[in-house]
Amino acid sequence: MSKSQYVTLSSSIPIYNTLLDHLEKLLNDEDPMYCHSSEVRCAISKGYDKLKNYYIKSDDSNVYPIATSKFSNFIYLYFVLNLFLII
Repeated sequence: MSKSQYVTLSSSIPIYNTLLDHLEKLLNDEDPMYCHSSEVRCAISKGYDKLKNYYIKSDDSNVYPIATSKFSNFIYLYFVLNLFLII
């Protein structure tokens, strides 16, 4: 993501999901990945809350339904095929 010039919503949503899932495992005391240090868990919890706050804001985006749907893949394929037909 850091190498791309423009980060799009469709590429950032899976990254948020992965990060949030990982942090949830670290905070869940029933998970084998549970972090036993209370100080580190406090920092993880604050980071989790911050990520969740930004993640929730993506729902307000006008392009959210397009970015998270499989329909966007169809549109991309359609444009690529048309490009090849023009060439």
